[in-house]
Amino acid sequence: MKNCAKKTSISNKSHTFAEMKQLRLLIVAAVVMLMVGCLQDKVGGVRIYSDPNAELYSVANQTSLFLFHASGPWRASSTEPWLQVVKASGPGGTDTLKVMTTEKNLTGKERKAIVTIVADDETRTVEVVQRNEYAEFDQEEFALPAEGGMMDVTFRSNFRDSLVLYVTGTLAKYLEDTRDEDSTKATTRTDYKGTINWLRVLPNTDTVARKGYFYLALAIDENRHIALDTLRFCQDALIPDSLKADSLKGQ
Repeated sequence: MKNCAKKTSISNKSHTFAEMKQLRLLIVAAVVMLMVGCLQDKVGGVRIYSDPNAELYSVANQTSLFLFHASGPWRASSTEPWLQVVKASGPGGTDTLKVMTTEKNLTGKERKAIVTIVADDETRTVEVVQRNEYAEFDQEEFALPAEGGMMDVTFRSNFRDSLVLYVTGTLAKYLEDTRDEDSTKATTRTDYKGTINWLRVLPNTDTVARKGYFYLALAIDENRHIALDTLRFCQDALIPDSLKADSLKGQ
C-alpha cells in the first residue's frame, strides 16, 4: 500500500507540475501577444525606410523615390507646385513614393518642398530641395547646310565653374574646336551670357542628314554630368550632282 501511495503521490505531483507548466506557457503567450500588440501600435501608421531628404537639380522631370510602409490606405501631397507627387494615394503595405520636378528653378536660390504622407491619422514628411544652378540655350534648335560652318548659339547661366558643353553619339567627330590655347583658358561657355561660336561643323558628305543634341550640363565630377538644357542640331544631307541635275531639268 505504501508503494501504491507513493506512486499515487508521484502521479499527483506530476499532474500538478504539468498544470503549472501549462499555466506558465499561457502566461508567456499572453505576454508575447501583449508585446506584439504594443509593437504593432508603435509601428502603425507610416514608416519611412529611405532617407527622408532629397536634393534635385534645376531641371524639369527629375525624380526622387522614397520607400515607406503604411499600415492602411495612404495619401500624399506636396506643399509646392514645382514638385509633383506622381502617385498621390494607395492601399496599405510597403510602397514607393515618387516625386518629380515640374519646372526649372529660375529663382536664383535654392527652394524647398515638403511632401506629407498620411495613413491611419499618422503623418510623416520628406523634404526635397531643388538646387538653383541653371543653364539655358536661347533657342531649341540649330541647323546648318550640308557645307557645314561655324556654330553661333547663345545661352544664359547663373554659374561659371563646372558648366560644360557636350554632345552625344557620333556628332562629336564632325566638330572642330577653333579656340587656341589662350582662348580655351577663358572659354565663353562659362559666361553668364555666352556664345558658342568656336565650334566648326564639318561638311556632311553623306546623303543622310546629321542629327544630334548639344547639352549644357553641370559637372558633378569627372564621370557625372547633370544635363540642364538641350539643343537639337540638324545638318542637311548632301545632294548628289545627279539629283541636282534632275531637279534643274524639272524646273
